[in-house]
This record gives sequence, C-alpha cells and structure tokens, in this order.
Amino acid sequence: MGEKKTCPACGGAMEYERLVRMTGWTDPGSFPMELHTCPKCGRGELYLPREELERRAAERREEAEDRAWLLAFQEKVRAGEISPQLFLCPTCGNLRRDRKCPICGSVVDLKTMEETMPGDPDRK
Repeated sequence: MGEKKTCPACGGAMEYERLVRMTGWTDPGSFPMELHTCPKCGRGELYLPREELERRAAERREEAEDRAWLLAFQEKVRAGEISPQLFLCPTCGNLRRDRKCPICGSVVDLKTMEETMPGDPDRK
C-alpha cells in the first residue's frame, strides 16, 4: 500500500481502497493497480504497486549494468586487450579472450592471432 498519497485535486489525504485489475489491456501479463480515493472530493487515482515499482527499478539497473559491461567489453576489444571471440591458447589449449593467457602466461597478438611470447604449459 506504500506511503500516504495526497489528492492532486483538493490536497486531502487519499485512502487506499483496493487492488484493481485493468481489463481490456493487450498486455497478457498485466498486473493489479492500487486504487486510492480521496474521501474529501471523491477523486480516484491508480498507482503501481510497490513490488512492481521495485521490479521495474531492478530491471532498469540490470539493463544499465549490461550496457556498461558491453561498452567496457567493446573498448577492451578496440584497445587490443581482448578478442571479440574465444580462441584456443597455442601453448596450453585453454579457451580464452585475453591477450595474455591466465593459465600459462602465453601472449598473443590479437590482430594476427600469432603468439608473441610462449607461455609455460605446466603452469597452473
């Protein structure tokens, strides 16, 4: 039910009435809305439930994190730090994207995919 609402028409305190489900909406995953009414002037207002607001905020945060990760990934690819695709390490066979293998230390030129510094195949 959330915090107290103020009537936009008369400034009175609105009261929570009930949850209502809107019919006729094309969205099959529609959700209930909170109905608040003003006992002073009779105005009714619909609000998203707190859970729906929190779900939407979490979804926006996740989308922002995904965008930030993708931008950082693209920047690392442009800078030559990582490869856009996985490849096998020529020394130890580990699948990797990084210029330097985290397993054996082999270094690869990502433009030519040639090993510039062999790693230690026994290092783990």
